[in-house]
Amino acid sequence: MTDFFPSPNNPGIFSTFEWINAWQRAWGDSEKIIPVVPFINPETPRQSLYSYQQKKYSLFSFTTLFPAGISTVNSRSLRSEYFTLSGLAADQFINAAKGNVWDQFFIPDVLASSDEYFQLTSAAKNAGLMVNIRDTSNSYAVRLIGSSFDNYLKNIGSNTRLKLYNKRKRLYQLGSISSVNLWPQVDEFMIILNRFHVERWGKPCFEGRNLQQITHFLQGISLAGGAPDLSVIYCDGKPVSVVLDLYYRQRIYNIQSGYIEKFKDGISLGTLHLGMQIEKAFSSDAYFYDFMAGTGKNSNYKKSLATDVGNFVSLMLVRSPLLKCLYRIKDTMKH
Repeated sequence: MTDFFPSPNNPGIFSTFEWINAWQRAWGDSEKIIPVVPFINPETPRQSLYSYQQKKYSLFSFTTLFPAGISTVNSRSLRSEYFTLSGLAADQFINAAKGNVWDQFFIPDVLASSDEYFQLTSAAKNAGLMVNIRDTSNSYAVRLIGSSFDNYLKNIGSNTRLKLYNKRKRLYQLGSISSVNLWPQVDEFMIILNRFHVERWGKPCFEGRNLQQITHFLQGISLAGGAPDLSVIYCDGKPVSVVLDLYYRQRIYNIQSGYIEKFKDGISLGTLHLGMQIEKAFSSDAYFYDFMAGTGKNSNYKKSLATDVGNFVSLMLVRSPLLKCLYRIKDTMKH
């Protein structure tokens, strides 16, 4: 793998049988997608494939193949990052996929500096497929190994340090503060998290199929070596902030968070809570505390908190001659 995602972290949580199985339980019967290879082999879960039909440029209909466990325009499930083949060789994966009917093959969020990326693109080109980069994004993390929380604090910006740590004393002056891991009380945690998200964003964080997916996943991964941390901060017995973290294979994934936005002037509850989680992470054997991709509502807080950054590339492997031509025309017009 890479220094940003070392081999002890592989496979990441999103390439595990537990993630793909939870996705299939939640999304496998969606009428908008078609099962191509629905069976999931626990040893090589990436062999499970689905597809969907989509019109391009209002004229042509194309079939897009995709591996189970990812989010697509026709199945907006939870985002899965750090795509890996989990025991499959890249040429084996590509050649097996070619045995099915499709025009293009979507593979999102591959770490651009990884061996996986180079092997996948090489195998695709050898199979006569056009490699089209559909999207890029950054992933942010705090390097834990070989450092300490004190050293980390010294190397972040003063304003960030103020919000992340220095205001903690003021928080404890506001009342009786406690922090609890609600695991395995997933339902109770999700109710609190969704309430905060409705207040801040106008809609729940997890609902419907995605609530089913994350619940099944947490239950499954906890039996496969994962350690969920459903962290809730209470002030005088009232929940005021939540963070959903997951430790798996010496990496801690910061999956989601929520908090009372206008709690007290001068206190950023969400950032303070992350500071507590990061401090706790430095006491573990994890290599990274991983914020993953995405930004905050008002700023890219992940960038200011991170010590390391990786780059994701989403690939479209194109087989249809007509679609290859259309993509080339589109790229030419862009430039």
